[in-house]
Amino acid sequence: MPKKITIQIQESEKELRLLLNKTTTDRLRGRLKALILIKSDKVDYQSELASKLGFTEKTIREWLKRYQVSGLSGLTKIRVGGNRKLSFRESTKDFIAQNLSNPQTTITSYTELQQLILDNCGEEINYKTLYGYCTRHFNSKLKVSRKSHYKKDDQAIEAFKKTT
Repeated sequence: MPKKITIQIQESEKELRLLLNKTTTDRLRGRLKALILIKSDKVDYQSELASKLGFTEKTIREWLKRYQVSGLSGLTKIRVGGNRKLSFRESTKDFIAQNLSNPQTTITSYTELQQLILDNCGEEINYKTLYGYCTRHFNSKLKVSRKSHYKKDDQAIEAFKKTT
């Protein structure tokens, strides 16, 4: 038996339509359309709402639950980025902050910073993780290490330099 929609929408239909006209993201448009259909009594069941909007019933249930818990502001907030936690300690964060905010620092690349962290904090951090953290939190613009081409021949380079 389909699940009947029993929530009460606090906002007026006119207010929801204005929000719908202002929004540009498809994710948010679907959520607002769902509220409008419920408010105007055009749907009675979650399955009916899901089929009209082209979403699954589970998605509709999650939207309605989120609306009940935190209202329109909670429903319209779109989370991006997942639930991943930062993978290094607070002491390491403090060490990075000290080194990047110090004007007399001699660090010129993320590879050097990575090695300093390993030596001083004893924590090995992935290069991409360190790069992302430093650019996001400190807007750092250290030199990015680029790998040289693996077929590069050092003897050929020396021979080329001598002939020119």
